[in-house]
Amino acid sequence: MYHSRKIVLVAGLGLAAAVVGIGLSQRGGTTAADAATVQVAALSPADIIAERRKLMKGQGAAAKVIDDFVEGGTGTAADVAKAAASIKESSAKIPDLFPAGTSIDDNVAETHAKKEIWANFDDFKAHAAKLHDLATALEAAAQTGDKDQISTAFATMGKDGCGGCHTLYREKIQ
Repeated sequence: MYHSRKIVLVAGLGLAAAVVGIGLSQRGGTTAADAATVQVAALSPADIIAERRKLMKGQGAAAKVIDDFVEGGTGTAADVAKAAASIKESSAKIPDLFPAGTSIDDNVAETHAKKEIWANFDDFKAHAAKLHDLATALEAAAQTGDKDQISTAFATMGKDGCGGCHTLYREKIQ
């Protein structure tokens, strides 16, 4: 127990140092990314599931903004670029929000995460990276303002990004 508290304290110092611009050596310091990882590790499995559900709902809301532009003709290409950037940023956080012990079979909290995630974790991480890349491509398409390019990039992200992962690793909601 003491050891985990020490890690959080060190990570907190690393984050504080990063915020105020104090460099720490590789031997004794931590980075802001390390602090974020340690902070996630300090959460209970139920809290981690709540955080990842929040992230996924945020991605869904961003996808709705894009869909409203593509299908409904509302919003602007700038709105699409902003929503795609949000998905790109949040996709990098996905692997850290899926520690072992948080699958649907663990009965910790409401989740649809299949246990196959942890049996194939490198593939799961690759899917999150692919979502990042596809959201980046969508953001670039949005910056052109060309609705056809945006529509194509959005369809690809939905099928190969979100859908590619959900098909393998998410239990279908009844």
